[in-house]
Amino acid sequence: MTQKTELQGAPSAMSAAEETWYSGTWIDRIPQPVSITVLGALMLGVWWLIYEIEFVSQVLLPGPVETFEELWDATTNILTGGHVAEGLWITTQEVIWGFLTAGILGFVLGVVVGETRLGRKAVMPYLVAFNALPKVAFAPVFVAWFGFGVNSKIVMAAFIAFFPVIVDTAAGLAAVDADTLMLFQSMESNRWQTLRKLKLPSALPFIFAGLKTAAVFSVVGAVVGEYLGGGHGLGELIRFSAQTLRIDRVFALIVYLGVIGIVLFGIVAWTERKLLYWHKSDLLEVEGKFTAGA
Repeated sequence: MTQKTELQGAPSAMSAAEETWYSGTWIDRIPQPVSITVLGALMLGVWWLIYEIEFVSQVLLPGPVETFEELWDATTNILTGGHVAEGLWITTQEVIWGFLTAGILGFVLGVVVGETRLGRKAVMPYLVAFNALPKVAFAPVFVAWFGFGVNSKIVMAAFIAFFPVIVDTAAGLAAVDADTLMLFQSMESNRWQTLRKLKLPSALPFIFAGLKTAAVFSVVGAVVGEYLGGGHGLGELIRFSAQTLRIDRVFALIVYLGVIGIVLFGIVAWTERKLLYWHKSDLLEVEGKFTAGA
């Protein structure tokens, strides 16, 4: 007597293509450029539909066409050296200096937390408490301390971006292989030699993960500082455009803020791929020609 094991309605003998379909692995085989293009087209279609049915007032939600026209105008302004180009350059400087400050400060504090008992028991609780504070509320304070120029925005960007670097650096130092650590101890290596030759090299993937997060957060910090503390960057242009209900211009400027973050993230990812060629990190990276290391 033959026992039937097939599910009702499913084919008794499936071809390779059918097995791929039923298993769902065909989704993983779609080339990434294709999946990105299709998903982008779907999002534009939903955006256009919401605009056409006026689910939100067209004054407050411009359509894709109007937004791309404004994006083209902003691009032309940048290429001709207009006020948008000036704002882009100012914001870019604030983001870069804020990121570098956050990276250096976060690395140093991460080593202190990861390598010393004082850092873990005394310094880390204060860092967690500072990170739990509403950082936006500090923007007026930084403006009062450092003025309305770029310095207050750099401090704001570093203030928002430095904590992930601390956590990932400390986690990387703590994740060193126990057997290898015992080997160094058996060779009577001192703390500095163990840190320099073992812990820091093994912690580099964690450190770069924190730097990637800081690259994105530094853009947020710079824009928050401009939005609340004035200035001449893209954040100030976005604030003025929003007040005059030029939402299409707001969207166009947000695109360029995203470009700053993507470029900075890509530089960090490219540096990681060059320095850590032995370590494969695909998280939040794009394959093929779009990789940061291509």
